[in-house]
Amino acid sequence: MSARLASTTGSLRSLSFKILTGLRRAARFIWRAAITVVRLLLLAFLMVLVTAWAISTPKDHPYRVLDPDSRDCNMRIGENGNYASPAWNILAAYGNAENEAALKDEAGHWDTRFQCAIQRHEVPVPSADANNRSNPLGYTLAFLEFKEEGEPFELIKDPHQLFTLNELTDRVSYIERSEWKPITQLEALNAHLRSVEKRTHSDEFGNVVKHSNYVIVFVHGWRHDASIGDGNVTDLRAYAAHVARYLRDRCNAGESEHCGREVTAAYVGWRGARLNETRLHLPFIALGNSVGALLDGDASHCSNGVLPSEKPLCWKNWINSWGDSLASGVATLTLFDRKPVSEYIAPHALMALRKIEQVLNKQPGTKAKQRDNPNKMIVIGHSLGGNMLATALKDHLIKAVRNHPGANAYFYPPLGDLVVLINPAAEASKWTDVQRAVWEKVAFFEGEGDLMAGHRFFPAHQSPVVISVTSAYSWPPGGIRPADCAIAMHDKLSLLGPDLNSPSEMCARYKRFLEAKKPGEFIFHDETPNPDERACGALRTPFALDQAVEDIDRKKKIGIKSDLATYLAFPLFRGDLRPLGAMIAGAARDWRAACESFELPANRREQRALSFWQRVGEFVSDLPFQNTDIESSRTIGHLDPPRSSVSLVDTYRMPARQLGTTHEIRSIGWAAPNQAPYEQIASDPSLDCQISHDWLTRARRATPPFGTQWESASLAPPLDLDPANPRGSGGHPAVEMTHGFRLAGMLPITRANDPFWNMRAYDDVLMSHGGFMFSSFICAINQFVMDRPTRWPVPSTPAELQSAPTAQEPNRPAADAPKIRGRAR
Repeated sequence: MSARLASTTGSLRSLSFKILTGLRRAARFIWRAAITVVRLLLLAFLMVLVTAWAISTPKDHPYRVLDPDSRDCNMRIGENGNYASPAWNILAAYGNAENEAALKDEAGHWDTRFQCAIQRHEVPVPSADANNRSNPLGYTLAFLEFKEEGEPFELIKDPHQLFTLNELTDRVSYIERSEWKPITQLEALNAHLRSVEKRTHSDEFGNVVKHSNYVIVFVHGWRHDASIGDGNVTDLRAYAAHVARYLRDRCNAGESEHCGREVTAAYVGWRGARLNETRLHLPFIALGNSVGALLDGDASHCSNGVLPSEKPLCWKNWINSWGDSLASGVATLTLFDRKPVSEYIAPHALMALRKIEQVLNKQPGTKAKQRDNPNKMIVIGHSLGGNMLATALKDHLIKAVRNHPGANAYFYPPLGDLVVLINPAAEASKWTDVQRAVWEKVAFFEGEGDLMAGHRFFPAHQSPVVISVTSAYSWPPGGIRPADCAIAMHDKLSLLGPDLNSPSEMCARYKRFLEAKKPGEFIFHDETPNPDERACGALRTPFALDQAVEDIDRKKKIGIKSDLATYLAFPLFRGDLRPLGAMIAGAARDWRAACESFELPANRREQRALSFWQRVGEFVSDLPFQNTDIESSRTIGHLDPPRSSVSLVDTYRMPARQLGTTHEIRSIGWAAPNQAPYEQIASDPSLDCQISHDWLTRARRATPPFGTQWESASLAPPLDLDPANPRGSGGHPAVEMTHGFRLAGMLPITRANDPFWNMRAYDDVLMSHGGFMFSSFICAINQFVMDRPTRWPVPSTPAELQSAPTAQEPNRPAADAPKIRGRAR
């Protein structure tokens, strides 16, 4: 007995020893693995830090401060307001690429001349076309750069020499302040704007045309600055050329107020790029060019990755994207310190823009007279530039709303004629705080106050004053629910008949429906080439949601290019991992059609993959100590109103929280986006931007009684001639805009006349974070300023003034006279 007990005890000891030994080995392995992982992470972190230090951009370094009167710039202004030297057209020959022009045309000293604080550019027209477009497009490019503390930069004599104190004193030694020579970039810009208003020209009929300003202010964002070759500077030149084209075409169409308008693009620069990412790009660009030359062949057979395409990505662009991904990963760390800098500069930039307003006679005290002011000003902020504007204007907007008297009183723009935020990297609270101020004044539900007064808080002729546009991640807001698909399928089967006994009979009946349908009657779209498969495939598409999700399902095959920087990176920066978790959980099902994603895949391997990614996404979303305040962790354009739990997408209810996005914007008829080359902007007929007077008033009148859920695609008949606009109403805007959301199961959270538009954009209008260069989008936002989107009521004339003589109209050409050639710039 004792021997057996001893044997058992020995076995237990041996087993215990083996278990302990195994545990020690496992613990040792885990410890070593953990140390290895920590070392690798530290090594990666140190590599990132060293890389960031090695390619860091200089602090408080200006790029465009060369005195316009210097020998290299030669932008001296004469007494008549004209410049002594002609405009530059060098960039039209090099595709709007400054670095290439400076490299290949060394004799022109462009590496120095592109540093001028004021630059005049031209885009030549190869030859006159049928619409008499032969004059080159001219515009002026100016720069306003700020140090990280918000201070402006002074002009310099030449790239290697500053002005001495005595020289600066001489520039301001005149008795008349108007004769002082500029010391800063802002003073040089204002001197240019004043010179424009001194200029005149005579048209072909002898009428004297006074010149006026059309100012486009662009505040760049993260990972950009004012350096030579920066992509945002390139984009602004294209914007300016587009607007010069639009003004010229309007002048030729008989709108004489545009004939003397000169375009000035003001680039607000700051150190948004703390890293010189070009140094990381160059090796990959060289490798991509070499590999692409060998493997790509005909570039038309592959995609460049800019526009959506089902073609495979070119090797050249694929390898180049590696460099972009590396640079993006390293630059992501700089978001933590660049955002506070943009907010610190905000009040300084605002004061500079207020000074431009004063020069243009657009200061707040004169807002009521702005309809008669020939000068126009649109202010655009992208990314952290949008955050800069939102930060600068938020308190002003809240105060203006609280002081607004309502009762159909017009709400005037807070800055210039219109402020546009493009993919703003700003907390949603900077928008929702303004919405709350409006919400306190406007009744939405019975018992809150006078509902009718809420519709009249802003007048029927109110135009938007601040527009935020963000490339949205999901459609529709709130997503598609199983009940939507079930009822939609019921509607589709009801259309085909209830007595269906088999799928084949269902397909046959649907084929007969397609053959017998009337022209223009609703049809279920499907891209399956085989007619039999198309009939069956269409039945998998929900009836009521077909038009809403069909294009999204198609885009899933080639990838929806939304703004992941503000949807994903910004919440991570703010400590909110839930968007990342939601994206991971949806990765395995996003490629499927909206209503098919509720079913498990038939393939067992796909089921396991879906389950795995869902668990990973749920784990990330459930991590503790996250920032759960969505108004501080989400950006302005990625906070949607909550869809009611009792609503279907085709039934509309007011959300319980009336905060977040308010409108939708998409291309007309799902047209493919068009991005014209710089040198073709002057003559490309596809870039025509039609006159759009009264479109917003007509859209609101098309949905009586208050204009709620208006659609820019559905306009009321043209309005009667306006004494202030004898040419009458125009056409549609260049894109489709909607008050509220199509088939989203919710009513708009703002009244139809609300001047604050927070728009969710499809990627055929605004693509990814920096894809704001589509011509339709450029046209649409400028139509708000160039044209008159709303019809103002005709003011009653006092009795004592009714017999007063009217001003003499200038000579007008006859109806059969040739079209006027303008000098719009």
